[in-house]
Amino acid sequence: MGSKRLRAVLGVLITTGLILSFLGMLVAVAFVSLPLFAGCAALSYVADLMLHNTESTTLERLRDSRFGLTMRFLIRQFLLLGLCGAVADIESFVAQMTTIGLLLLFILQLAYGALLKHVRKMRNELPFTTRGLDLEALGIRRMPHPFLVNKHVRKTLHLDIPLVAGSLATIGTDDWRWVTYGMITTVFLAYFSLLVLVPDARNALKLPTADEAIDELNHQLAEYRPQVALYFTFAAISKDFMYQVNMWLESLEALDLRPIIVLRERATLRYLDATPVPVICIPKADNLARIEMPELRVALYPGNAGKNVHMLQRAEVKHVFIGHGDSDKLASSNRVSKVFDEIWVAGRAGRDRYERIKHAVSPNQIVEVGRPQLMPLHRWTGRVAGPVPTVIYAPTWEGWTDDACYTSVIPAGEKLIKALLAYDREIRIIYKPHPLTGSRSAEAAAAHRRVIALLEEDNARRFGRNMTDSKAAAKKLARIDKRIAELSERGVRSKYPDLTEEERTARIRRSRNQAGALYWSAVPDAAHHVVTERIPALYDCFNHSDLLIGDMSSVVSDFVATLKPYAIFNLEGLPDQDFRNEQRTAYASYLLDADCNGLTEAIEATLNPEQDRMAPYREQLKEYLLGGEYPPSIVRFNAAANDLYRRGLSDFPVEYPDEAASTV
Repeated sequence: MGSKRLRAVLGVLITTGLILSFLGMLVAVAFVSLPLFAGCAALSYVADLMLHNTESTTLERLRDSRFGLTMRFLIRQFLLLGLCGAVADIESFVAQMTTIGLLLLFILQLAYGALLKHVRKMRNELPFTTRGLDLEALGIRRMPHPFLVNKHVRKTLHLDIPLVAGSLATIGTDDWRWVTYGMITTVFLAYFSLLVLVPDARNALKLPTADEAIDELNHQLAEYRPQVALYFTFAAISKDFMYQVNMWLESLEALDLRPIIVLRERATLRYLDATPVPVICIPKADNLARIEMPELRVALYPGNAGKNVHMLQRAEVKHVFIGHGDSDKLASSNRVSKVFDEIWVAGRAGRDRYERIKHAVSPNQIVEVGRPQLMPLHRWTGRVAGPVPTVIYAPTWEGWTDDACYTSVIPAGEKLIKALLAYDREIRIIYKPHPLTGSRSAEAAAAHRRVIALLEEDNARRFGRNMTDSKAAAKKLARIDKRIAELSERGVRSKYPDLTEEERTARIRRSRNQAGALYWSAVPDAAHHVVTERIPALYDCFNHSDLLIGDMSSVVSDFVATLKPYAIFNLEGLPDQDFRNEQRTAYASYLLDADCNGLTEAIEATLNPEQDRMAPYREQLKEYLLGGEYPPSIVRFNAAANDLYRRGLSDFPVEYPDEAASTV
């Protein structure tokens, strides 16, 4: 848990050394000191390399300060020319050779980058990208080797090292050969790298036309015959939003119908979890309109976005809003949902949310299907499961606007952690914030960091350097992470190019299960956890917790399935009954105010079941929020899809072009 903090401290130290090295080169030019310049230049190269290898967060700050990678190299090169003029003469041989070498290097770097940019541009103009469909017939060639493409700016910029070293050697020895050989070496390496790239780039540019590509995709889809689509689009896409799709993958795979995933932004494909379901990503609306899926009759939407309209215009398809979690937030009962044929909610609570919006949706649009994702959750046994009581604090994020800011991190997060740490009985804390926490509000980001610091400091105080129970376990985790990354890679970079998506998915999920088990065993049982990565997953954290403390969000609704005690922050200071009436998920919760009053009652209810006055209410709330226990939610979800598909076929029977022609 201290690795991030260690990387941050290391990044600050390296950045300090980097800045000092440039200041040292500036001083060396002013006082005409060759040894000082040479030493500082070497330090700047080493610091730059270390900064990128540690993937320090200070890299972003340097870029924002107009001191990015390219600018650092240019400044060093200008300082070198300044030293050449100060030691010798601006018209001296060393200055001229250095200038010519740097100019040629710049031209070759520009050509290298322009060629790669052209290749990427042309590849991005392909009408789609896919996963899980066989498009070998299109003959699309691979991109150039990753070594030539990845971080190419860093690699080509560092080709100036022979020239810089040769110039300094000539200044020191007055031997013209050093700068000559350095210049020749630098220019040759840059020219050779361009020569190596050209044939791979030409190969990658042998692409089918848009019409050929779409025709072949339609041919593949005609063979697969998709019946239900999961459709997702988000303009400001990042990995933090893809949980909205990833949470539905296993439910989609369990359907009787043949599923397909339709994405609209190319970046989404990078963050989509492994799945055997075929995936197509089609950025342009006019290309999407040309995609033929004659048996498609059901489209599922996990989010509300403007580009949904490009799929909604398909009249033969029944459109369903499934959302990405039920909660009492306004997003879970949006008027925009009126455009869908049906809205699938978990239970009666979801129906009531929509029915409270007068004239928004009709009752027959709403279908209760449960939450299939909650099947793996462990149920409350009435007692603390582990040797140390465990509280999971899972706050939501600050929302898109201040009006929708439901997070407790800002007003109460630090107070809560301090109160839990000061409790008269030892408590283990799992901090699992929303992935977007701190993305909009600097205040939320600062509070988030303070919470993490408190937990790491308490771990350090109690366990010291022996925080990790076993170095062997840590090494195993690293190996599993590497294996998952390798399995997730596709194309020319893949170490497993012959795996089918079914095999790849099975291996990745098996590896994640192994990583999850190792994660919990790698540290002492009483150690706190800050969970900001994908492993362990949220539901795995639920299974290792005895009490949830959260905000008004779908996390609370999902936790109710465990029947374990939970507490919600009432930050508006409403009377308890008014707050419970307004927020249905709070019906069976213990309530906390901004000063964490009520925390003791929630903890004691967890430790002493006879004091758990909310237990019977949780049983009622679970059925209200998530529906009945039987049939299981995955069965209800599947039945709803089948029923809607049959109605879709009834309204629009499948007609193939060849069948239509034969009836004429």
